[in-house]
Amino acid sequence: MPPMPSMKRYEKFAADISEMIRSGVLPAGEKAPSVRVASRTYSVSPATVFKAYYLLEDKGLIQARARSGYYVREHAANALTEPELIRHTSEGTELGVSDLIFSVLGSLKNPDTVPFGSAFPSPHLYPLPRLAKSMSSAVRAMTPAGIVSDMTTGNSELRRQIALRYMISGVRLPADELVITNGAMEGLNLCLQCVTEPGDLVAIEAPAFYACLQVLERLKLKAVEIPVHPRDGVDLDSLQDSLTRLPIKACWFMSSFQNPLGASMTQAKKLKLYNLLERQQIPLIEDDVYAELYYGANAPHPVKSLDHSGLVMHCSSFSKTLA
Repeated sequence: MPPMPSMKRYEKFAADISEMIRSGVLPAGEKAPSVRVASRTYSVSPATVFKAYYLLEDKGLIQARARSGYYVREHAANALTEPELIRHTSEGTELGVSDLIFSVLGSLKNPDTVPFGSAFPSPHLYPLPRLAKSMSSAVRAMTPAGIVSDMTTGNSELRRQIALRYMISGVRLPADELVITNGAMEGLNLCLQCVTEPGDLVAIEAPAFYACLQVLERLKLKAVEIPVHPRDGVDLDSLQDSLTRLPIKACWFMSSFQNPLGASMTQAKKLKLYNLLERQQIPLIEDDVYAELYYGANAPHPVKSLDHSGLVMHCSSFSKTLA
């Protein structure tokens, strides 16, 4: 893959090594240039070489061996390339995708189809007897007042527990600012309706989750596509260009574990995104439904954790974990 003009030095060096692997110049098992040799040959710092090699490790192209160096992995030449960031000018598009989406979703009813694109497990894996028992127990314990007392913002104890969960992870979200909805999509719908009117422009990711397109179509909003880097999310240069040219009323982004690319912004990039939107007072609808899937020690904080002016409407979900 030829280096792109906007690449950083370590990315250009990594692209050169990647091309050498794919072309067979560096075959499987071959040792990559040592940090010292690569630094001298490419006129870059050792830190740049290390950063490039870490990137190639993440891509599965090389592996480190203790006290020996970096070596090309087996099958590295046939490894899939990650999608390229393609910048293009988007002026705002009226959407008409619902019929196509419903057609594709309808095909999943075919028992011969394995829905790899679905976020739901097979219904055969559900513990239905246990779920039925739990629901029955909850209904028996419910008081008449409890049926209607939480109809607006949601159960107060549940909201308190969610606020506590966020606080433990370093994010301050007052319980009285939380609203329980029937799934994250309802919450995202409500957020859009609060800050837009039919015909308004909304910045979304490209590629985007298909339901995002359906929501914009239903609300008669126009989509301004902002390209997404497969590793660190929304391209801020493209976003800034679009904000300068167009009267964008809101942004709908997934800052962590973006669907469908899986990209996650660094905390530094989230801060840049927030500062960019705050300067122009443009609301951010943060779709954070996959945050609970993080399995490391220090989960990434949402953009909402940086919000001190109320511009970020944060939507999360338990549907991928508890539900």
